[in-house]
Parts: sequence; C-alpha cells; structure tokens
Amino acid sequence: MKAKIITLTFLLFIFGFGIAGLVLKDREFSDMENRMLAQSPEVTYDAVMKGEFQDKLENYLSDQMPLRDGLYSLKVDYERLMMKTYQNGVYFADDGYLIQEYKENPVQIGRNVQYINGFAQNVDVPITFMLIPTATAILDDKLPAGCLNDDQMESIDKVRASLDSKIELIVPDEKLKSAAQSEQVFYRTDHHWTAQGAYAGYEALMEALGRPKAHSEYEYNTFRGKFYGTLYSKAPSAMQEADKFTAPKNIEGSYAVSFAKEQENAHLLIGMYDPTKLETKDKYATLFGGNFSHFTIHSNAQNKERILVIKDSYANALLPYLADSFATIDVIDMRYYHMEEQTVSELIKSEGISQVVLLYNMDFLNSDNNFLWLD
Repeated sequence: MKAKIITLTFLLFIFGFGIAGLVLKDREFSDMENRMLAQSPEVTYDAVMKGEFQDKLENYLSDQMPLRDGLYSLKVDYERLMMKTYQNGVYFADDGYLIQEYKENPVQIGRNVQYINGFAQNVDVPITFMLIPTATAILDDKLPAGCLNDDQMESIDKVRASLDSKIELIVPDEKLKSAAQSEQVFYRTDHHWTAQGAYAGYEALMEALGRPKAHSEYEYNTFRGKFYGTLYSKAPSAMQEADKFTAPKNIEGSYAVSFAKEQENAHLLIGMYDPTKLETKDKYATLFGGNFSHFTIHSNAQNKERILVIKDSYANALLPYLADSFATIDVIDMRYYHMEEQTVSELIKSEGISQVVLLYNMDFLNSDNNFLWLD
C-alpha cells in the first residue's frame, strides 16, 4: 500500500502538472514578479537548428508552470525555516526587512558618471546631483552576519572623486540614518524609500539648493490594502509581513500633472496620485501612475522658478514635497526619454529651466545603461 501511494502521488505530480499545463490558459503577465511571461515559441527549422527554439521553450515551460508562484513561495518558506538568510539577490534581515544585495559594477558606474559629466558641459544652469544610498547602506545594522555586500558608501566616494566640478553632489545618508531612529525610511518588502524616507531626502535637497522647506507639517494617508513590493517578488514568503503604502498630504496644496506625450491614464490622476494603482500589486505606482518619459507638475507654490528633475523611481516619492517648493517642475526619466524632438540640454534652454536636479539611488547608478541618452 505504501508503494502504491508513493507511485500514485508521483504519477499525479507528473501527469497532473502536464495536463494542467496543456489545459490552462497561458498567462501574459505575472503580478508577483511584475514582468511579462514567456509565450509559446514558434517552431521554425532555423530556430531549432540554432538552438533558439529549445531555449525559448525552456523559458516558456518555466514561466507557464502551473502553481508557479505558490511553489516558489513554498520553496522560500522552507529555506527561511532552514535559517538561510539569502535568496535570489535578497537578504532576510532583522525586523522583517528584505534588503537587496549590492555588488559594485565599477565599469557601469564609470560610464554613467562620464555621461553625466558630458551633460554638465552642455548646460549653463546649476546642476545638483542627489545620490541616495539604499537600505543596504542605511540599514546595514539589520543585515545578517556574513553577508557579502560591497560597500555602497565607498562606491559613492568614487563617484564624488570623478564628478565634474560643475556638479554639486549631495548624499542624504546622515539625514536618512537620523530619521531611521524614529521612522520607517525604507519599505520592508520593496527597494524604494518610504514617504518618510523621501522627506529626509527632501530636507537634504532643499538645504543644498539654499531654499527653505515650503511646508513643515504633513498629514500622511495610509492607503488601503497590503503592499508587497519588488523584493518580495524576488523572495515571496508566507512568513513575510506586508508593508503599508503611505503618501504625504498638504491640504493647502493644489497640483496638476501634464504629460508631454498623451498617457492613457492621465485622466485618472487625482493631483499627483493614480488611485487605480492601489488595486494592483505595484502600489508604489500610485505616485504619478508610474514612470514616464516627461511630465510636468504644476502647483500653487510661491516660488515660480522652473526646475528640471532627471530621475529614477525614487524621485516619485520626493516630488510631492518638491511640488510645494516650486510651482513648475519638469520631470524626465532617461529610461524612456529616447530619440525625442529635443535633447535634454535643448529642453533646458527652450523651457527656461533655471536649476537641474539629478535624483538617483546608488543601485540604479550601478546598473542602468540609459544615461547615454543624457545630452
């Protein structure tokens, strides 16, 4: 009987998953992993002979495996119970934090700094570069013993040494560490900073720009639903506590966002927020509806100076504060600002920009390859 049960279980596992894979409709997108999934590859003679079909088929079968998300989560739970502290580029840190691994890529950092320096030579307005250390550096005391992270602050020192003298570099590490004593400055399940962490960055930025903070007391909306971020997608676990997604509210502020290119969801924005994103896994995209090539924030701020923010997604949490300090803010994301009618330097001249702010986190500078479009 024992042998029959084992055999039956084995057959159900093999044929059950095989039949389910044939019957179930293929998924196009994984909410858990926040990415498009591989689809059934086309069979051609050339693709088979070159091995391309086999590679695509392997990716397809892996992505479309029935119960994929649940089985992967079960694997992570098992490894956490076995006291493992690392999974898929993520460390299981103290106080329920998932912290992303950092491995320095000096070649990519060097290239990106070179592009930034070249951009500085093309413009005649002040450039302030806020380079944000991530939880890897700010919450390093929570990392498990023996983790093999490289030192982000050493990477930042190398950037500082190689930046053009026209660029003012500010690093809000002290502000963030001070705020972390009493606030949650990074999400536990996501690589972004929280609204409170972004406020610490805003304070550092305004000090560097020599402008006063526009509004000192914010209310914070805690939006409905549990928030499981990008790091949870890499290491999902039933043992993981969810985050709460929050955003600042200034009842005296008035805001509107216009997109350089028409966006389907532009009409859904309420001020600077897209409430439809609260129904999705990626609740961080509630801020402006996500990331776009170029949009402009208009507010009732007293300072009518027009500034340009060139950024990654970290900036999305800081921009609501900055909108209380500047009435017009142009926002460009170089991941999407490609082959436009105007280069960034041309836009600065045509729109009368008086100040440029580069706002990036160290992980992004270490890995992104879109700075080449900065001109």
